This record gives sequence, structure tokens and C-alpha cells, in this order.
Amino acid sequence: MTRRPLVAFAAVVGCLVVVSTAGSATRADAPTVSVTQTIAGLDDRTGGGYEPPDVAVAAGSGFVVQMVNLAARVWTTPPGAKATQVQTVALGDFFGTDNDRLTDPRILYDAPSGRWFASISDIDTSSVVLAASRDSDPAGAWSTYAFAASGCPDQPRIGIADGIVVLAADVFSSCDAEAAPRFGGELWIVNKAELLAGAVNVDSTTYGPDRSFESLSPVQSLSPTGTEYVVSADIPSSNFVHLLTVDGIPPAEVRVRVVASSPIAPLTQPPPAQQPRTTGGGRQRAIATNDDRVLDSVWENGKLWLSANTGCVPVGDTTLRACARVLELATATGTVTWETDLGLAGAHLFFPAIRPDAAGNLVIVYGESSVAIQPELVAVARTPDGTFTAPVAIAQSASQYRGSRYGDYFGAARDPANPNVVWVTGEQGTAIAGARGWSTSIAAVQVGAPFAMPPAVSGSPAPAMRAQVELGRRGAAVRLSYKALADGVGVHERITVRAKTTVLFSAATAPGRRHRGQIYSVIWHPGATLHGTFAWCVTSIAADATQSAPSCSTVELR
Repeated sequence: MTRRPLVAFAAVVGCLVVVSTAGSATRADAPTVSVTQTIAGLDDRTGGGYEPPDVAVAAGSGFVVQMVNLAARVWTTPPGAKATQVQTVALGDFFGTDNDRLTDPRILYDAPSGRWFASISDIDTSSVVLAASRDSDPAGAWSTYAFAASGCPDQPRIGIADGIVVLAADVFSSCDAEAAPRFGGELWIVNKAELLAGAVNVDSTTYGPDRSFESLSPVQSLSPTGTEYVVSADIPSSNFVHLLTVDGIPPAEVRVRVVASSPIAPLTQPPPAQQPRTTGGGRQRAIATNDDRVLDSVWENGKLWLSANTGCVPVGDTTLRACARVLELATATGTVTWETDLGLAGAHLFFPAIRPDAAGNLVIVYGESSVAIQPELVAVARTPDGTFTAPVAIAQSASQYRGSRYGDYFGAARDPANPNVVWVTGEQGTAIAGARGWSTSIAAVQVGAPFAMPPAVSGSPAPAMRAQVELGRRGAAVRLSYKALADGVGVHERITVRAKTTVLFSAATAPGRRHRGQIYSVIWHPGATLHGTFAWCVTSIAADATQSAPSCSTVELR
């Protein structure tokens, strides 16, 4: 698929400056964002059949962990090697909540302590459950703690500083009643040292619920700080971003202060995201993009970044679209230093998650769809000088998303073992054309100048590929492998599986370097009732859009 230029509105309060990534991307020294590894994440089958997935990711100590509703999966990430799956666990077992109704998992890795922390909302007990790993192995033992909420805790979030772990949630009078009254934002401040020690009981205190604040979002602190920062935006629209500080460690006194309400370009209710119609002109479904609440926040060395959904009219468009707002705060002054709406004419962008790498490049992952674009997962980056890279598609749905809920947030995490790598995750819809359900992907993303890659030669042919014969079991993941018959740079592949004229599966890989003789593959998740022999084909596409002849083989499901 030919990608149109992403447009970023660099919004300084009272002024809109249009910055098109198309212009900067043509420079020889323009920064690039590369997907160095892609992992097929949890899907609706392995996640327990729940909707929406609400996707989170964390990375550290040689592992990557993904959480969805309602499962977690762990991979090892050896240096220079492919990630290897080591564990999948249901979240009811992970958090020790038995058959309670759970939702909205979050996870992060704390590099200073070498520990993992995760949270989830327990609807049946009106509590937020916090889990802390007992060592650096996320597949090992964890300790869990439940903190009672003043009502139903919606979309709990988790942040961390030197001495405390902070949980936050929007609290409502009921989890089951429609339009239940909102009590306000609530914080739980927990003694970090006691969590690390695996204490049976830990000291904690609460703040709120405070009706003045919605979507309180504690940050993941990537550099040392005794203060935990919390940000908030008003719902359903906001002209300010509110900054709070949390100081003190329970059982000692804890002080929560509102230090700034900084003006921003208005955050507004985003419209639903359009999708292509089904084959034959069927129903055109829309993806709910929810509201303008803070989705993700992170802090390092005095800079705080946050992301949210918003509505905007992209350059070259006349229609209100869902856009991705990203902004930076200077916590010393409580002022916004820059803010950007990422938008694309004719398309919708939603659920942005963010993390800076060690060089200060801010990696942004988001969903994208339109009447011409199947739901897909996309990454882009902003360099410290304000330049945006060209966006890169990580994974795309085989057809429109047919469920009732797409999701609420995506995830991003910097890898402490290689801090120039940011792991991102999100949903791209079903992997089987025409099917219901959802799937997710995880990708390792790296930002840099394209010095290591020779320029593409205009008109040079895409390297030929050779599809392999595959055998699998119905209902189980099948690896579709193919061999590169020549070297290539900036190459990606399009893979399709067909039953006669019906497309069962379609996927595009991320662009990258291909090496002659090396085997590459994608994962197909066929339906449980699908069996027989099917044709599958692979076509490579070069950086200049030239294509190889398709190579086709068979895949048999028994």
C-alpha cells in the first residue's frame, strides 16, 4: 500500500504551524524509524475471547511482556536473536482473583529495581489489584495486593518513582449501570520498598476521589525522582492539562499538590474511525475512539510526555477526523513546551502510546483506518529537533473489524537492555478476512539516520522469494515461511492465503533488509473449523514500489 504523508500540527498555544513529514523524509540525512522485529501477539482466542483487548507492553531484563483482556504472555529477547515465547497465563490466575470480572490491565518494568509491576481493575470487589514480581523474571513468582476503591475503578493506570508506586482510576458509583455517576479521580500511593521486599501487607494511602480531575495518569519515571508526577485532561473536552505532584512515602505523610493547569490547544471528542466496507458492499462499521482522556504518560529528566485522542481536521481535508495528540511538559515550570496533533487527510488515527528512547527520540504508536485502509498498527517518531520520521505500518487487519469494541489504549516501553529500542504494541483487527475477532502485534522500533542502508535504486527489481510447503493443525497458529533468493533493502512482503477465489488471510510485513538464502515467515491463525489444503503466495515489494513475481505454495490444515 502506498502511504500518504502523515501531517503533524505543531500546536503552540494560540498558533498552529503545519509540519509535513513528507518534506523532511526526502532529505538524504532525514531520520528514519525502523521495525527491527515483529512478534505476533495475543489474539481473541489466546486472550480468552474477551473484547476489547486493551493492549499493554513492558520490556526489561531480557524479556518482553504483553497483557490484554484477559491474558499475559512472556517472551525472551536475546540480543541479536528472535524473541522466544516462554509463558502464557490467564490474568485471573496471574492476579489471584479466581473468577472475578477483571478489565484494563497495565504493566511496566522498573529498571532501577529490576522488577515488574502490573495492575488491573477487579469489578466484583470494586478494587484495583497490583502485582509486583519477586525478581527480574516475569515468568517467575509475583506478589499481589488489592486496594479498595470508593466505587467502580475504571481504566486503572500505574506509575512509579524512586520510593512509591502510584495507581490511579476514574471511580464511578457502579460498574454495571449505564451512565453511572462519576465520583472523580482517585490515587493509591504504595510503599515501593515494601513491594520489592514481598511484604505480606504494604503501607499505602489514598487521594480522592476528586471530582476536579478525570483520567488521572501517573507517569512511568525513567530517571531518578523522589516526586511522582500525575497529569490529567478534562472530559469531554479540555483547554488545559493539569499537573499534580505526589511526595512522601507511606506510612509517612504523603502530599498531593496541584502545581499547574497549563493551557493547550483544545482537546475535543474524536469522531468514530471509519473502515472499508465488507466485500460486496456490506455494512460499513465504525471504530469507537472514545474520548479525550490521557492515554499514556512518561517522564524523564524534567520532561513529561503524554498522549490522548482528539478531533482535528488534517491539512488537505475538510472533515473532522480522529487524531492523536502528543505533548511535552517541562515539570520544573509546569508549562507545555510543544504539542502536536498527528492527522492524515481522509483517515483516522487513534489510541496513541509513547516512549522516548535514550537519544530523546519520541516513538509514537497508534491505530489507523479509513474507508480505504483496513485497521492497522503504525509507528512514527519525533526527533529532539522536532522532525518527524515517515510513518511505518507494523501490521494490518485482513478485513474490517466486526466487533462491538475495538479497544481503549495501546502500549509502548523502552528496553533498558538496549535503550535505543522501544517496544510497541496494539491491535490491528482480525488476521482472517471476513472473520470476527481481534489480533495484536508487538514490534521493536529503532530511530536513526539511514546511514546503514544504501539508497534504493529507482526501478531496481524486488528480490524474488520462494514460498515453502507448510503443514499445520486447524485452530492452531501456522508459520508461513519463505526464502529470500536475493538481497534487498527497504523490502516488505505481501502474503495471502486463498480458498479458490476467497482470501482467507492477508498480511504485510514491515520494511527492512532481506538477505539471500535467509528464511522469513509470518504467522497465520486459521479458524478452528478451517481444514483442507489452501494456496498461499508471497510477493516482495521494493522501496521504489516494484514487485517480484508471486511465489505460491500450499498450506494444509489437518
